[in-house]
Amino acid sequence: MSNQKTTRLDTAISSMEALLFCRKAIYWWLPILYLLISSAFYLRTYDSAQVKITLVQMGGLCLIALYVCRLLEEGALAFSKDDLVCLAPFLAYLGYGIVSFLHAPYHWSSTDFFIRRLFYMTVPLIVVQEFTQPAVSRLTRILIWSTWITVGYGVLQWFDYHFFPTGVGNGIDPFIWRGAFGDRVFSTYGNPNFFADYLVIMLPVLICQFLKTGKISLVVLIVLDLFDLYGAQTKGAWIGGAISTTVLLGTYFYFFQYEKLRQHRVTIGAVILSVLMATMGAVAFKLRSSFTSVNFRLFTWEATWEMIMTKPVLGTGLGSFWVIYPAFRRPPIFHIEGKHNTETDHAEDEYLEVLFDEGIAGFGIFLWLIVSTFVVAYRSLAQMTGSLKKGERAPPRAYDLMGFLVAFQGMLAHNFFDVSLRFVSSGVYLGLLSGLVVNLSRGVALSELHRRDAPAGGGSSAAPAAEGQGILESLAAFFIWPLRFAAWGGLLYSASKLTGLPRASLGFSGFDELQGPLAAVRASGEVLQWHVAWICYMGCVVGLGGAFARIVYLTRNPLVPAAVLAVLFPLHLVFGFFRADVYHNIAIFFSKQQQWDRALQYYFKVGELNPAFVMSFYFRGNVYNDRFNMTKVYNPAWGDANNVARDDFERAMGAYDEVKKRAPNYVQMHHQVGVLWMKLGGWLLQQGRIEEGQKAWNKALENFEMYRNIDPVFAPNYYRMGHIYMMRKQYDKAIAAYLGLLEADRCAVSKSLSNREWLRGTILAYQSYVQDEGGWVHKHETADAYASLGTAHMLRNGPGDATMAAKAFDHALKLDPNNETAKRNIRALHHDKLEAPVPPVMLQPPAASPFELPKRFSTESESIKR
Repeated sequence: MSNQKTTRLDTAISSMEALLFCRKAIYWWLPILYLLISSAFYLRTYDSAQVKITLVQMGGLCLIALYVCRLLEEGALAFSKDDLVCLAPFLAYLGYGIVSFLHAPYHWSSTDFFIRRLFYMTVPLIVVQEFTQPAVSRLTRILIWSTWITVGYGVLQWFDYHFFPTGVGNGIDPFIWRGAFGDRVFSTYGNPNFFADYLVIMLPVLICQFLKTGKISLVVLIVLDLFDLYGAQTKGAWIGGAISTTVLLGTYFYFFQYEKLRQHRVTIGAVILSVLMATMGAVAFKLRSSFTSVNFRLFTWEATWEMIMTKPVLGTGLGSFWVIYPAFRRPPIFHIEGKHNTETDHAEDEYLEVLFDEGIAGFGIFLWLIVSTFVVAYRSLAQMTGSLKKGERAPPRAYDLMGFLVAFQGMLAHNFFDVSLRFVSSGVYLGLLSGLVVNLSRGVALSELHRRDAPAGGGSSAAPAAEGQGILESLAAFFIWPLRFAAWGGLLYSASKLTGLPRASLGFSGFDELQGPLAAVRASGEVLQWHVAWICYMGCVVGLGGAFARIVYLTRNPLVPAAVLAVLFPLHLVFGFFRADVYHNIAIFFSKQQQWDRALQYYFKVGELNPAFVMSFYFRGNVYNDRFNMTKVYNPAWGDANNVARDDFERAMGAYDEVKKRAPNYVQMHHQVGVLWMKLGGWLLQQGRIEEGQKAWNKALENFEMYRNIDPVFAPNYYRMGHIYMMRKQYDKAIAAYLGLLEADRCAVSKSLSNREWLRGTILAYQSYVQDEGGWVHKHETADAYASLGTAHMLRNGPGDATMAAKAFDHALKLDPNNETAKRNIRALHHDKLEAPVPPVMLQPPAASPFELPKRFSTESESIKR
């Protein structure tokens, strides 16, 4: 009996040690993870923000695993009914995100957003349940450290640009991306807009920490924050910062200085109004040089609302916006971007995107989370400050609460015309800020309220309970050591695979492969990044690996090592996403060198490691499309399988089919498929297979028309359609195709609007206008388009065609006096004969090459140039 009591006592002690260590690991890892997400950048990837995404994915999985281990240790006592009431909005938003992902139309395309939702909503659960006041204070300090790093580097970038010559290695910024956004500051975020959003978030936190502590260093940091906010030159963030400052002033005086508010309400109101007016003046000044940001948002919002109406109740599915949007995108967007191989990933309004993705149901839960957080916070502020006497300071917790509350509100205000919540660099703060607000409002972590009360009384029921407990303890004792060894082995194996160390051969693997040897690094900035990357990566691997190993040792619950083992597979999976991004960068390099086999080698690796990476399949199809070798051979390195020989048409079509499965309207895919069928048709005609060649051209026309419905601005699409019609001597259809390009009917603006000069210079300035028939109209005028139109009229040679041809050639020569097609054929027209009774050489731009990158207009690595 005494041995049984001793065993149970040891179990209790070990479980408590494991529980306390889990909490300690969480207290440290969560703030360190946020510091890394804010501060880290890695320039060997295709997307310079991929390191932040990977930190959320890998670091977030480890954080969730630590939390699961902690819950398993405490068992049924981890939650109470009161806890669930407090956590309900976060749990509901997490749960609905899972449901929304399950009914999304393209799961691979939504996977990344699903992982982010898991992390974003697990963080507030952890903060509300686990973080004591000392833990919150440590988190706040580390957030301030991260601000020093990012703001300091931003100031360095500003001085580097303004006082040093351009070019890598010519200034105090040693990294290869120096000057990537001109005079705009972007710091460690790789994008001025997301950096500015981070500055808006941290500004009220810094101000409130100064009000709380009075540290002069915080004044310096606040000034630098504002300096970088100005240097980022982001109009949306300026408005968000002004709103945040206004809310902060109102909250501070209402709750902390109510008597002064009553006495000086006019002065305080004037200050607030001045802040708003100054911000609006700065925004208006910026808009004088460019109105495209407003235009872009208006057209995007219009299309998004139309998308919302397709499935308003439940939504289309988490993360599905970027897949569906191309079919709804307005033609002016192509004029604004100036490109056609681009994506618009998001709606430029967080609330519209939530409404589209998750419908009214999900949007309601999102609002519930926000409103409930506000209500809890204001009630708490009222309680902490309502009984203050004159001259008495509020408790420190009140300043913490006000700072994080206003930061949360400023971020939400900014997201009425931005979607920074959709990107990990700033989206991670959705859960953190809301969780901190609830935690500070309560003043105590939920776990601190729990009591391990032993069941009272004995009686007849005690013996069966003890007997059952003894059986469970026996099973746990039997399984614990095998699972411990399995978990330790898995951790060692994973550490080796993730790092590539120790090297079993001369080859590289894991992070070792991605970094490459130090001897191969030339630039000083790359050498610095090589060392910093290894230090941070090894610190994370060793630190987290050691933490999990110790938890496995301390626990007596076999489910804990099982949970540690379970997290290793998804950890390797998301590390594969990081490797895929690096490989994609390498593949693009070989594509630029036209080393197709090497490029394909890496594109295949990308597809294997990250099946959601749509771009790799698209580029792979473009490689085959450009090469277009119609000799059937079997080559596994080219994607052939089962000993089936294929030609490049079949390989390209297979790659494009993979794109369609993930994103059916991806950038210029339909045009590329049309080009592929067009090439096949020409090849078949050369082989004498006339009927098959004409059918292939029909397929090409179908795909060109599909692309025209998505992008009616892309000129080569019309030229290729016209070329096929000209070759078929269907001159009426060729003329219609060229007129479709020139007249730009789908970009038309009412003359009642375009005739107003001030509108053409502002809201309508996204496209050009010419005078026509007494009014201002938009046309897609080029010399080649008019020359092609004139040639089609000449070859049709019907009544009035000669006049129409001459008019078209005149237009062409006005635009380009050296246009050879127009010069040659207008001479023939004047001599009443056609010098060359064949279609002229048409404008035939090559198919988009594998290194013509489909830019994402709202990705973290690309500037939102609006």
